[in-house]
Amino acid sequence: MTVREVAESAGVSPASVSNYFHKPHKLSEATRDRIRRAVDELGFLPNDAARTLRTGASPVVGYIAFELAGATTPEIASAIEKRISARDMYLLMANDTGSQERERSYLRLFAQQQVSGVIIAPVGDVEAELAQMRSQGIASVLSARRAESPEQASVSIDHVGGGRLAMEHLLGLGRRRVGFVASSLDLRQVTDRLNGALSAVGAVPGASLEVVPVPERSVEAGIACAQEIARRPPDQRPDALFCVNDLLAIGVLQAFAAGGRVRVPEDIAVIGYDDIEFARSTIVPLSTVRTPHTRFGTALADLLFEEISRLGDDAAQGAEARRGRRIEFAPELVARRSTLGH
Repeated sequence: MTVREVAESAGVSPASVSNYFHKPHKLSEATRDRIRRAVDELGFLPNDAARTLRTGASPVVGYIAFELAGATTPEIASAIEKRISARDMYLLMANDTGSQERERSYLRLFAQQQVSGVIIAPVGDVEAELAQMRSQGIASVLSARRAESPEQASVSIDHVGGGRLAMEHLLGLGRRRVGFVASSLDLRQVTDRLNGALSAVGAVPGASLEVVPVPERSVEAGIACAQEIARRPPDQRPDALFCVNDLLAIGVLQAFAAGGRVRVPEDIAVIGYDDIEFARSTIVPLSTVRTPHTRFGTALADLLFEEISRLGDDAAQGAEARRGRRIEFAPELVARRSTLGH
């Protein structure tokens, strides 16, 4: 089955059929309907491999995330997909489930498929693999982590600054025994928040920070954490909790409210991180550190397009590798009742 046969069946030109798949906005609704009926009747499937050979560019971009079901990932991914589709391209999303081996296997898969570019929120150190992919003409952008290599582009958030913001807020309210609730301390984003918090604690005499480990960053893990803390004698409890994300903090608030033994914020102040949609509507509105989600995803996609264009220009001109652009967003504190009270 060929494009020409679809065009004859629909009574349009082959160029119109091509536009139907790759630039549908150029066609009227009536023309799109005619082509759609012909495609369905004939069972036609476009050959994107042939398009890649013909144009020298794949219509596919890969996105590897370590938490596809995370509270912020859907909003970020939606913003990326919106920018990708505006270029008549397609986004393939992969979840590495926190596995460095799985992460590298997806990078190998995307390299084999010769995608135009890759956006990756990495678990491990993947910059060597991304450099190899660039040598093969595949652009890349690191997500949520500042690149170390000068040639690697990245979009990140100042999580050290965010951790410091949260801790300074708690310390400024007179809290001195703070628990840092987190999992996966091997993740750069998590350790950055911890380091920021530690820097603030170190500047205040008498302040201390206890790392409270949890198995995952979920509401359920937050509930279990709060229940354990509530069972401690009052003089052995922290007087504040800095949860590494809002889901954990929401679970903590739910458990304290249900148990009735710990009042928020009178006994224990609680602050989260991310400012997801539900943070302001919890049983006690949650103080948190706001990070951009839609703007972050948009920046990732736009920077990837810059990198795709840059690689094409360098290849055409035989230029040496140039510095990749780095974008970093600053988080901001959002103080609500879970730390401030009524």
